[in-house]
Amino acid sequence: MNLEDVKVVKELLSTPQRIVIVPHKNPDGDAIGSTLALYHYLKGLGLEAVIISPNDYPKFLKWMPSSETIVNFEWDMTTARTLIQEATLIFTLDFNHLSRTDKMQPYLEEASANFIMIDHHQAPSDYAKVTYSDSNMGSTCEMVYNLIEAMGDSNKISNDIANCLYTGIMTDTGSFKFPSTTSKTHRVVADLIDKGAKNTEI
Repeated sequence: MNLEDVKVVKELLSTPQRIVIVPHKNPDGDAIGSTLALYHYLKGLGLEAVIISPNDYPKFLKWMPSSETIVNFEWDMTTARTLIQEATLIFTLDFNHLSRTDKMQPYLEEASANFIMIDHHQAPSDYAKVTYSDSNMGSTCEMVYNLIEAMGDSNKISNDIANCLYTGIMTDTGSFKFPSTTSKTHRVVADLIDKGAKNTEI
């Protein structure tokens, strides 16, 4: 993440915001892990945040801390639409085009909020004020870790954040065996374990 983008994110988060965090449709471990980790980070900064998922996600991810707070767009469209309309800042995580949110797409396109994209897929769209895109990264969770580190907030990575990030990194790297797994990935994971990630349970 370049210094200019970090500066913009810092400026945006230095004032009160109504933040919505969005994963892609049919969210996997990386999508849920990254959104929940970011949620806990933002709440730790004293900011108002909510996650809206386009639809439901697997039961084996529902142990994750604060997963019960996620708003399901398909189940509660009225609440979700209101939150999107009132948002001042929207993070989109683990997808590169708003079409990946399915029925949420038109409401996101109509939103007046600033957007921040964090994603590791190729050919990102240009809808965001800040686009942190790197297709060489093995997971969006590792990118969220990098964002927190770039913000100078590594000391704010709690047990909950560590568990969420570890889950997403592990699942999206095929338990660390895919080619996108780098030595930096292992250093990140080591730090997350030191910060409370329950790797054996996960």
